[in-house]
Amino acid sequence: MKGHLVLPAPGVELRLCVPDSTEPNVLAIRGGEYPVPLRGLFAVLRKAIPPPAKVLDLGGYLGGFGLAAAAAGYEVVIVEANPDNANWIRESVSLNRFAHSVTIVETAVGATDGWANFHAEGPYGHIEREGGDSVTRRVRQMTLPTLLHQVSWQSPDFIKMDIEGSEGAVLRGAASWFAEGHRPMLLYEANGHTLSWFGDSPLVLRRILTAIGYRHYEVEDDGRLRVPTRFEPRVVMDYLASVRPLVPVLPRRSAWKLLRRTAAALRRDSRPARVHVWRALRGVLTSHVA
Repeated sequence: MKGHLVLPAPGVELRLCVPDSTEPNVLAIRGGEYPVPLRGLFAVLRKAIPPPAKVLDLGGYLGGFGLAAAAAGYEVVIVEANPDNANWIRESVSLNRFAHSVTIVETAVGATDGWANFHAEGPYGHIEREGGDSVTRRVRQMTLPTLLHQVSWQSPDFIKMDIEGSEGAVLRGAASWFAEGHRPMLLYEANGHTLSWFGDSPLVLRRILTAIGYRHYEVEDDGRLRVPTRFEPRVVMDYLASVRPLVPVLPRRSAWKLLRRTAAALRRDSRPARVHVWRALRGVLTSHVA
């Protein structure tokens, strides 16, 4: 198996093994293109902290982000609960020569150590919410501190977190670890739909991190950073959280642009996207985020 050669950035190349699938990221890789949704995230990593640095990829999927980081010279741990996805990552690792070894941990990460029901769905695999009735498998679950102890890391320098709604559980499960003073940069997806399964929201995540000293930046598609608005109508957003101020940063969106984004979200043929708008509005009326 030779894999598919992709170039995440000038001077950075690697080979990725992927299944036969119509999922957009897989189609891009099979066509020799680094997926567009990952380009901005990878650009954020390279701007935020140079290699060598420790990068923890929570929710690795097929390894597109974590292995690109390894190809760029970072020391990487990739966490993936879906054993099929984890095997594809291992195949890719075997085809590349990285400056540092890549560690793959086959587990879910959450609020407690133990076992969890996991719904495997390609890039959308998630811990099964209470009362869910989808087909699941039992997987190992660790808190962030337990995971770091297993890989012999005191603290990573950068954490990318895309775990379909379990982000709040991870932060709560690591409360004592954060209390010890650990403050890595956090690049995380805030999916209002999946977060709602567990009683969370993007605003709740921001409130948790703001309380322990983090500043937030909205990540543009091209990797540029923007001052975020309290109300965000889009159901899926990427944020970078950092304890130190970052520059350059684009200004907050104008009220007119925010109104246009809201109207576009309400017109979407997606009930979860429309429901998120009303939840987000209710959230800003009852909460305060610095």
